[in-house]
Amino acid sequence: MFKSQSSFQSSFFGSFAYQGILDRHHDHFLVRLLSAVDFSFITPLVEECYSGLGRKAYSPLVVMKILLLQTLYDLSERDVIEQVDTNILFRAFVGLSLDDEIPHWTVLGKFRERLGEQRFEEIFNQVVVLAKEVDLLDEKLRILDSTAVKAKVDVMRHVGKYGDDDDDSPTRIEDRSPDPEARTGHKSAHVKWHGYKEHIAIDPSSDIVTAVITTPANVSDVTPSVDLIDKERTLFKDETRPIRQVTGDKGYVGRSDEFKERNILDYTIPRDNMKQKTGNWYRSAKKQRPKIERIFAEGKTNHHLGKCRYWTRWKTHVQSLLTFLTMNLKRITNFHQPAMSA
Repeated sequence: MFKSQSSFQSSFFGSFAYQGILDRHHDHFLVRLLSAVDFSFITPLVEECYSGLGRKAYSPLVVMKILLLQTLYDLSERDVIEQVDTNILFRAFVGLSLDDEIPHWTVLGKFRERLGEQRFEEIFNQVVVLAKEVDLLDEKLRILDSTAVKAKVDVMRHVGKYGDDDDDSPTRIEDRSPDPEARTGHKSAHVKWHGYKEHIAIDPSSDIVTAVITTPANVSDVTPSVDLIDKERTLFKDETRPIRQVTGDKGYVGRSDEFKERNILDYTIPRDNMKQKTGNWYRSAKKQRPKIERIFAEGKTNHHLGKCRYWTRWKTHVQSLLTFLTMNLKRITNFHQPAMSA
């Protein structure tokens, strides 16, 4: 099984030793996050991933919080472990006493492998549920969009200056890439990238990300659009007021019938050669659509969203789930425990 955190709760070198520091830094985000969110929900979600044999593992709550710190502050695995060892607020947030042993940085990778994609999905979903419980979610509208995530691959090294992405090219990056699942996506006729796409749905009233799907970069935006909505609908299947409207840019045209089957109004922006939509609700949805670009900008600027840390789609998906989970926690915290002005 895993180690308990009893030493942090009961010893002088645990929470008691930190109390004065936490009181003095009550406005620090990590202190506010601890007050706003009870992370105990993580343990029952992952405890089946541990056996009762062998040496006891580190508490999954400890390791998960370290991954949150890595994502929140955009640190490498080695750097975040060093910070947990030397930064009092990091150590207090994780829940380790002053004399507790710090995990080796390789534990983080083993933890991802142990939990797998599905467990991280469940943790992400539970944070969306927390947002719902504090009334941060409005069922009225969901905005859909995707963003490019570059694979952890040196394209120039593997295909050279004149590498091509044509199907019959002997220097296709897909044939030489060390990431077997990464593909080439095109933003325009002359702009392309090798890697993945992150498809998300957000609630524009709170900027909470409600669903995430990771695909190779060559998958069109419209393909996972209904699945994004269904992820949240499944999560809240007993709600009496389900999602009522959806919008996206012109790349999301083509799923109106499926949204209609779910009693959702499709306010996707039509292409130029299509009949243009009108009405106050459509204009309101279209006006809010650019909000999702702020989410992507925040993720790429602060939380390493634009570049894969690892190879393969599922590890990239876990990285992105941690990114959007962390951003959702920021919004929940600021809603519950807003920073006080000096």
